[in-house]
Amino acid sequence: MAERIVGGLNDLIDRAHAAGVPVIFTQHGHPNPEAEEASSVLVRWWGAAGSIRYGSPAWQLLPELHRTPGDKVIDSKRTYDAFQGTELLSLLTERGCNTLIVGGVMTNLCCETTARSAFTKDFSVLFLSDGTATASKAYHDASLKNLAYGFARVLTCAEAAAELAATSTAAAGKHVDAGRSPGPPGK
Repeated sequence: MAERIVGGLNDLIDRAHAAGVPVIFTQHGHPNPEAEEASSVLVRWWGAAGSIRYGSPAWQLLPELHRTPGDKVIDSKRTYDAFQGTELLSLLTERGCNTLIVGGVMTNLCCETTARSAFTKDFSVLFLSDGTATASKAYHDASLKNLAYGFARVLTCAEAAAELAATSTAAAGKHVDAGRSPGPPGK
C-alpha cells in the first residue's frame, strides 16, 4: 500500500531538504507485543500477532524514501499518535516549527490521529491526500473529509511542495508566516 505514495513523498522530501525544512520520520512498533497485550489497548485491539513488532519488516522505513543523515527518525512510537510517548513535540518546538505536514501510512489510523493531535497542540496541519495510504479507499476518503472539515488543509504532495517552495522564496526576502491557516471551510 505504501509503495504507491513514495514518488510524491520523495519529491516533497527533496523540496524540504533543499529549503532547510526539518524532515522527521516515525516508526510504530512494539518490542514485545505478547508482553504488552495486558497493558496496551492497541495491542489487545489487533492482538499480539496482528501488532507491528519492533525490528520486523513491517516496522522498517521503506528504503526508497529519500532520507538524509540530518533527518530525525523517531522509533519509540507505540500508539497511533506520533506525539504520545515520543520526542516529536520537543523536536518541533526546538526547531521553531508551527506547521506539520503529515504523510505516510495508515491514513485513518496513525496519520489522522497524529494530525488531530498536532492541531490540538496549535500546529497548522497540512495533510497529504496522495502522500497517505490505508487499507481501503473508503477509509482514506472518510479521513480526508473529516480532517478537511476541522483539523487540516488537505493537499496533494505537489501542492504542498509548491507552497514550500513559495514560502522558502518569500522568506528569503521578508518574514512569512507559513503556518497561517485559512480558517474553517467557507470562511
